[in-house]
Amino acid sequence: MPFMPTRPILGSPMLTGAVVGGAVLAAALAGCASTTQHATTAAAPASASASTAVPSKADCAGLATWNKRGQTAVKALYADTGAVTADAQANNSKAVAAAGRKLTSDAIAAATLPVPPVAAGPWKKLTAAYAAAGTALARGDATGAVPQLQEGNTAIGAFSSATARCISAGS
Repeated sequence: MPFMPTRPILGSPMLTGAVVGGAVLAAALAGCASTTQHATTAAAPASASASTAVPSKADCAGLATWNKRGQTAVKALYADTGAVTADAQANNSKAVAAAGRKLTSDAIAAATLPVPPVAAGPWKKLTAAYAAAGTALARGDATGAVPQLQEGNTAIGAFSSATARCISAGS
C-alpha cells in the first residue's frame, strides 16, 4: 500500500488521486489546529453545507450539557485520525490498520451518544463516515477509506461551524 511521505495542501489536486490524501486531510479536521482542539471552538471554520441560522438559547444550553460527554468523543476522533495520519506518513500499514480499528470503535461509540441538539445531521454523518473509513483502513483498503475520510471531514466542519454559533451568540 503506497503512502505519500509529505502533507499535501488542503484542497490541492494532489488529494484526488493520493491514497494518503484522505488520511492527511483527516489530521487537519476542517482546519482545527491540533488533534486536541475541541470541535465547538469559536475558531471553527464555516462550512457551505452548514445552516447559517443561530441556534436557540435552549439548544445551546443543551449543547453545553451534551458537550460534557461529547467532547471526549470528539477528541477521540481527532486523536484517531491523527494516528492514521502519522502511521500513513511513516508508511506503517500495520499501524494504519490498527488505527483504523480504533477509529471504527471510537466512531461507533460516538454514534451511541445522544444526538446533540445542535448539528445533529452533521454529527450522524461524521460518525458514520469515520466508522466506514476506519473499517476500510482496518482491512487494508486505504483507497476505499479516502472518500469516507473526506466525508467525515466535511461533516465535522459543518458540525464545528454550527456548534461555534452557540459560542459566538454568547449562549
